[in-house]
Amino acid sequence: MSSTSLSEPSDSLKASGPFFRSVPFQILVACGVSFTAPGMWDALGGLGAGGAAEPYAVSAANALVYGLFAVVCVAAGAINNRIGLKYGLALGAIGYPLYGAGLYTNNVSANTWFMLFGSALCGISAGFFWAAEAAIIIGYPSPGDRAFYLAIWQTAKALGPIVGGAINLGLNANKKTTGSVSSTTYIVFIVIMCLGLPVALCLSPAHKVWRRDGTRIVTERAATWGAEFKAVGKLFVSRRILLLLPAFFISYFYNGFMSTWLTTYFTVRARAFSSFFTNFAGIFSSFIIAFLLDNQKIHIKTRGRIAFCCIITLLVGTWIWATILQKQNYDASESPVFDWFQGGFGKSYALVFFWQFGGQAFQQFLYWLVGQYATDLSNLSHLTGILRGVEALGQTVAWAMQSEGGANHFVSIGINFGITVLCVFPTWVVLSELEGSHEVRVTEEIAKDKTLSDTA
Repeated sequence: MSSTSLSEPSDSLKASGPFFRSVPFQILVACGVSFTAPGMWDALGGLGAGGAAEPYAVSAANALVYGLFAVVCVAAGAINNRIGLKYGLALGAIGYPLYGAGLYTNNVSANTWFMLFGSALCGISAGFFWAAEAAIIIGYPSPGDRAFYLAIWQTAKALGPIVGGAINLGLNANKKTTGSVSSTTYIVFIVIMCLGLPVALCLSPAHKVWRRDGTRIVTERAATWGAEFKAVGKLFVSRRILLLLPAFFISYFYNGFMSTWLTTYFTVRARAFSSFFTNFAGIFSSFIIAFLLDNQKIHIKTRGRIAFCCIITLLVGTWIWATILQKQNYDASESPVFDWFQGGFGKSYALVFFWQFGGQAFQQFLYWLVGQYATDLSNLSHLTGILRGVEALGQTVAWAMQSEGGANHFVSIGINFGITVLCVFPTWVVLSELEGSHEVRVTEEIAKDKTLSDTA
């Protein structure tokens, strides 16, 4: 007996149907959850240390989030295949309001234990969320549309912090000193975060979704729970994934140091401005990279190589820039504090902007790359779970490094620079083997088999 079961609904080749079963609607649902849950989470992070006066306790909480996230996310790819992406997405939305509540209690009463408790629950639920959401965003659209929908998703993720940042800016515009943000800020965020769960339940299962080009969403699920987890383990130690691990690990590593950079050197209102404006960087880079990666006139391997070279050049440049600025800050007679649009603010804030610009482009590129190698939605769920899990492991290390007061910032800068350079060769090897979307091949083979069976 085969260890897998192939879902092949009779209406899977239709190119039309109800709007609520269409790919754009499913992306809208996923983006809605992304806006309300992790979007608001990112908005808090955009304040620097979750809006707190000191970064160390919040950095420890974030390290806990990502540590649990890293473990759960790899397994969640398999679990979501069994329970369905809709319920994986819903499970993932539950923990974010608890994280926000933890930051609120820490802000008003220095209640660290509840912040750590909320962080732990958020880390567990977020593993389900990110594995499910990434599989939806990459797997539901046709291969030729994926980079565009990834850009839409990145925009939705950015809109959360943009709206949240506008709230921050309005509530904290008069705070010219360093310190913590208004407690009202957290309450507004928590209310918005609670909307993620009902929105997630509007998602349609993959076999009911229609694509505009008439191609089907290929879904192949392991017959047992054991087989599902075995498939994840086998994929994790495959040559291609092992080569991509450094890129997965470093892709969001910059976030920890960026938060400390903002908290250490910027006033509250300057951080509020950053939490609002910096997210436009991710939107810009997402659509620029999408235009290139979806350009069918250029061979897929060439598209990937051009995108990767541009991203790495930008990221390496930001860490050289950070080294120069950090030396200037350390050499100053006293640690500088930058208020918005005053001396030194421009060059120090521009670094934050380009960290976000390059970081979001890199993440989108990696999603696109693993999507091209996925053969079906279930395989993609495994891949995205691994990608997000290893990425979270990187963030665990990054945030743990920032949880120690008095740490030398050059250590964080050096590690970011070193691993970014280290990932270039193995990622290039994987790119060099890319000749086309593997899902397209599988879909064509299924269509051919169906034609042969119909004419037999």
